[in-house]
Amino acid sequence: MRMEAFAEFQRRRNSEFYSSKGGRIYSSFRTFAQSVKFAEANAVEFASRAARNGKLRIYEIGVGDGSFALNFLKALSKADEKVAERTTYILWDFSEKGVERAAKKLRGFSFEKVVAPAWNWKKMRGANCVKCNELLDDLPTRMLVRRGMRANEVVREGKEFLGVETQLEGETALFMEGMPEGYWVPVPEIGLECVLGWRKKLAPGGWIDIFDYGFADAEGMRMLPRNVWNASIWREFSKQVTADVNFSFLKKCVGGRVEPQKDYVERALGKDLWEVDVGGKLDYYSHEEVKKNEKKLEKEGYDIGILLSGGERSDYLHMEVS
Repeated sequence: MRMEAFAEFQRRRNSEFYSSKGGRIYSSFRTFAQSVKFAEANAVEFASRAARNGKLRIYEIGVGDGSFALNFLKALSKADEKVAERTTYILWDFSEKGVERAAKKLRGFSFEKVVAPAWNWKKMRGANCVKCNELLDDLPTRMLVRRGMRANEVVREGKEFLGVETQLEGETALFMEGMPEGYWVPVPEIGLECVLGWRKKLAPGGWIDIFDYGFADAEGMRMLPRNVWNASIWREFSKQVTADVNFSFLKKCVGGRVEPQKDYVERALGKDLWEVDVGGKLDYYSHEEVKKNEKKLEKEGYDIGILLSGGERSDYLHMEVS
């Protein structure tokens, strides 16, 4: 039976998933894309940092159903109308149907469309800001595990996963030396290729915002037993395969800073917020909204006391590269 590296398994399964879903793929995802507060935080930050003169270009890589783009542009108009008037929003996705669907929501705003994979960065130009929301977890990810001084690649044979000894080079080899033994480590080599390419196309003063679920350091790994970590580092939903983003690896390779996504939103909006999942939609609630929706949240399984105390852990992170 043929062995298949995890990255190839993920690429194949996701290609099958997108082909079967057609234009309905983005209705399957559980993301912050529809959160008005999340988009507003991005808009407020962009308005405060944007160059004071000249045209501005924002690239969103992986546009989903266009909800984030619409909410962002509405919020930007409220935050700084002059900045909004100078801004062109570029909808970028590998799916032509996805781009066209998102574009229908942006009538009245200045936008462009690019149909291309995320790693085709040469199509980008003069980016004042590049944004991607839960994109990197979907890209083919190399899965490695350290056994003593040797590195094994996680491969799939039939329905089983096993480790096969492999040779590593460069940053990947150096990074794996510091990883705890026996833990599956997702290494986003294609994600890194994307980020390095986008960075080349940044305008002076421009930056990249990456929002995704993942981990920031090896200590986050050691908090869980190996078997629990290895069973939860990747997941399958409706035949789509995603892997947690290794922000530690990305930061080692490109620099930048990593923080909890909630901290980013709270700082931009200047208020305390709580992350909630209501009806399969992720959002941020203020204290007043938590109390107002207490019964609804309890039906979703929340303990309001634990939620308000900050006891609910989140794996959603924000990384900025400039």
